[in-house]
Amino acid sequence: MHVETLGDGHPDYTIVACVHGDETCGWHAFNRLKASDVTLRAPVKFVLANERAFKLGYRFCDVDLNRVMPGDTESDKHEVRLAARLRRELEGTKVLDFHSTESTGCPYVIVTGEDDASRRLAQSTGLDRIVDMSHLGGGVTGPVTGVAVECGYYDEEGAASRAHRILLHFLAAEGLIDRPYARSTPEVYEVFDDAPGQGFTFVADNFREVAEGEVFAEKNGTARRADTDFYPVLMSTHGYDERIGFMARHVGRVEEDSPKC
Repeated sequence: MHVETLGDGHPDYTIVACVHGDETCGWHAFNRLKASDVTLRAPVKFVLANERAFKLGYRFCDVDLNRVMPGDTESDKHEVRLAARLRRELEGTKVLDFHSTESTGCPYVIVTGEDDASRRLAQSTGLDRIVDMSHLGGGVTGPVTGVAVECGYYDEEGAASRAHRILLHFLAAEGLIDRPYARSTPEVYEVFDDAPGQGFTFVADNFREVAEGEVFAEKNGTARRADTDFYPVLMSTHGYDERIGFMARHVGRVEEDSPKC
């Protein structure tokens, strides 16, 4: 794990990249910030989380770091030990965690806790969709005030450019740099279940409602039909080994003066 602080003093904010080593957009965004002439008003910590997997070009070495928090320093698995170290780095700070993905519909914000502070932090990204994954539990940002952002497809330039723009907007909205911003009032999608399955082709669209009975995935002539109305989230053909993605309901909008829906 590589940790770097820009500015002097104790940082109240942490920017995280490469929880998954092959999702590099946050690291590119950080380096673009460092190379720019932007002046920080307060210190900000940057963490390259799974440095070993990043250097190898792997998603992870032993297990998914995003699924083993809070970790264990005595584990024989790299990511489980790393999770314990990462948890200590994040404690007491507000966290922005950058990811990229196989799925479409980016960019959007993910929250893993129902606290108002994390919802408010999501608005500082300027993005117009929040996915609430509290139903699943876990995740790097679960135990802290923090959000994750899905920026686009893996190593594509577009994902890195989006991450950089979102980072600048977030820093401005949180009062850390002098730059125009507009806090968003995003639509909220609440995940209530996953869609298990292996080898399916996803044929619907993320964030477009799938009606009960509608086909949303196919494999070898077999169609998966919706048992109930839902909005696909993080669904894709190749993104997961044992699931197509997640099912969500649209629950409203976060208003500027009312952190909860």
